Amino acid sequence: MAYRTYTRTYSNSSVGKFVSGKGSRGGPLSDDALREEFGKHSQKSNREFTALVSGSDRIVDSVTRAFSKHHEDGESRADIWIAFIEVPPNDTTTRIHSARELAERCKLEEPGKFSHEVIFEWAIPEKYVVHEVSLQTLIERGFQEHYFLRPSTCEVRSTSEVRYYTAQEFKRHDPWGVGVTIGFFAQTFGARAPLDWIAHQLFYDCVKMNIPGEDVVWLTYAPHHTDYASQDTEIVDFQFLCDLDKGIKAALIEWFLSDIDFCTYQEIEEWRAETEDSMAREVTECWETWHCYGTTAEISNEEEILYDKAMDQLLVKHKTQRDAIEAQAVKIGCMGGAQNENRQIGGALARRWGVEGGMESGWDERSSDEDRGQQIEEGRTGRGLRDG
Repeated sequence: MAYRTYTRTYSNSSVGKFVSGKGSRGGPLSDDALREEFGKHSQKSNREFTALVSGSDRIVDSVTRAFSKHHEDGESRADIWIAFIEVPPNDTTTRIHSARELAERCKLEEPGKFSHEVIFEWAIPEKYVVHEVSLQTLIERGFQEHYFLRPSTCEVRSTSEVRYYTAQEFKRHDPWGVGVTIGFFAQTFGARAPLDWIAHQLFYDCVKMNIPGEDVVWLTYAPHHTDYASQDTEIVDFQFLCDLDKGIKAALIEWFLSDIDFCTYQEIEEWRAETEDSMAREVTECWETWHCYGTTAEISNEEEILYDKAMDQLLVKHKTQRDAIEAQAVKIGCMGGAQNENRQIGGALARRWGVEGGMESGWDERSSDEDRGQQIEEGRTGRGLRDG
């Protein structure tokens, strides 16, 4: 089984990055408690904190939300972040729910609006956060804003519009060209991001794919956001997907990760590891200077003050060292944060497009993002604040 990848957008106005409004520590919610919490969470007008943190399984949702925070809420691009979460298949402790299923259990109207939202109880474990990148950094790296903003006005498109206009862009290219296009899109998120997932997910978000037979692929392009009868369907063979993957590989591996910048990235990671080891030793030595190892005797109040001062100075030094590493890392797109082995880069480029008969992927035609797009990844606390 593969890792489950989700995204989450947050900013300084959010209640917390990955923690719910009610904190991070709590027991598993009962069915009744979960329905009650989600009932509050789903209401735009709700002003109570909940025990839920939301994310999305679509890249278009998180990026659209990031642009909305900047252009509609007036927040600085440097303060708006997109995080990538990878949950291992063997995880049994993280309680994650389908928002659509919860909406159905709560008998909410139009549960399809919640189709691509996921719900975490209490908190998203930070050990599963593999990468974070700011909207400011994306723009500085040449992010294709035109997918998400209306021409001339700079108004943010709805997720339905984003999917439609991006799908129309795909139709102008051959499959290899589409692969290159979405590969370039993924590049801007940085070398430590789940690049293969981002590239393929952008395609899935905008093109529904069904493989009914061995060499037959049905592609249904996202319809116009005001006319669902306008959707286009195309029949291609499996070579289309092979060429698409070749384009992605060219953009991500041959033209990005294999160049000198990626060698620099590896050097930075070695620098980071050596520095962290050195800092850990310094913290230990500082403690041992003021505390006699192996004894339970307490140091005096005067010594405690001196110890705290020395430790504070050491932590300031360590922050300066980490900031210096991050400054270099940002230049080549390998933002720090949780460790990420880029599991999806190597073998995942031989991605299983679903050769099994009847495989289907892509956008959910039953969902409606027109209203829900602005709510995904926002815990409803009444003033646009997130629960976590």
